[in-house]
Amino acid sequence: MTALLLWVRLARATGPRATDVLSAIAFAFATAALLAVLGGVNAFQVRLDEGRVDPFDGELIVTLALVAAALLLPAVWTLAQAAVRLALARRDDRLAALRLAGATRGQVSTMAVLDAVAQALVGVVVGAMLALAVTPGIARIEFQGLPFTVAELLPPAWVWLAAAAAVVLTALGAALASLRRVHVTPLGVAQRVGRKRLSLWRAAGFAAAAVAYAAVVGLELIPAGQSVTVALIAVLVLAYSLIGPLLIQLVARIVARAARRPATLLAARRVIDDPRGAFNIVGAMSIAVMAGGFGSLAPALAAPGDSFAVDIATGASLTIAIAAVLGAVLAGIAQSAKVLDQRREHQAMHRMGVELPVMRAALVRQVTLPLIVGVGGAAGVALLLIMPAFAFWWSHPGSVVTWALLAIGAVAVTLGATAAALPLVKRVATASTAA
Repeated sequence: MTALLLWVRLARATGPRATDVLSAIAFAFATAALLAVLGGVNAFQVRLDEGRVDPFDGELIVTLALVAAALLLPAVWTLAQAAVRLALARRDDRLAALRLAGATRGQVSTMAVLDAVAQALVGVVVGAMLALAVTPGIARIEFQGLPFTVAELLPPAWVWLAAAAAVVLTALGAALASLRRVHVTPLGVAQRVGRKRLSLWRAAGFAAAAVAYAAVVGLELIPAGQSVTVALIAVLVLAYSLIGPLLIQLVARIVARAARRPATLLAARRVIDDPRGAFNIVGAMSIAVMAGGFGSLAPALAAPGDSFAVDIATGASLTIAIAAVLGAVLAGIAQSAKVLDQRREHQAMHRMGVELPVMRAALVRQVTLPLIVGVGGAAGVALLLIMPAFAFWWSHPGSVVTWALLAIGAVAVTLGATAAALPLVKRVATASTAA
């Protein structure tokens, strides 16, 4: 029997599930965000090519738009990973059973890939429609002294096709990566395969990026142009993804040792076991806080009537808004995936008498801990980014207060999205059979 036929029969037997719908929604938001960012880059490039803006400012705006797009790509990738993981969480047992029944590794891989591709294609179509729906609203925003037009914000057809292909390929990569534990042996799902520990080279990589930025931009020891400065900013922000998981793991170890309540200890141990996954959930919000801190510098340095500084602040706000939406969706999707991944653990605890409120509290704290650490670390990186003009920024109370409110809002939005996964705890823990 071919893998395609097996997949069709399995799909008919199980039917569409809530996890499949959530996965498609995640892919839809990832696609819409990617298309919205690419639309903005296209609009700035069209204006520059047509000579409607100052060449110097126009090139810098295009560069900053590309940096913003690069900063959002990790969030899109993480969201796609969470979508695939959520869908496969309910089917790992079935795939392992098929392996025991004689299905080959290739057949199992093909079935997982077909699942991911089907959900990604649905998400791409819905995401494209969502991007078209929000484009008229984005067109009302004014940049470079000119309002956008819908035509500017609609990239060429090949860009849409490339974005769709990127989302589908991301789904493929995430699906294959999620099958590693099934591929260990036919009993791979039931085995507990230890994760590799995080190495200290992560801290060294971040330290190198921070020292380079401080030397070139902060202390001006090496002459550098704007392009080099922008590149160093992008490198430093992306390098934070290296130290983020390590920092979260270290803090979680301290919390686990000092824990006095079962929910706190359980949450800390889960974070220690998967610091990368914990950081992925809060990574988008951390980038949003970081971009907000850097963007808040523009109003403080702007001269009266300085439209360029206003454009930078507006661009930072848009980046933050997109990252916040992705972060909120990611928090809800990823936590749902975690609950389903840990279904056996929840069922075992429920049978041993652990109350549901304790499990729910552990789930919330499982997000709260890395969220506070991630956002706090991002705030520190943002302060490093604005170091050359820190005195001007600090003397502008409006910028400081706005950024503080942004950080608080990011934490609140993520925790609110996490609440969407709480009903799953009872459903999974009280199930008579494995979910």
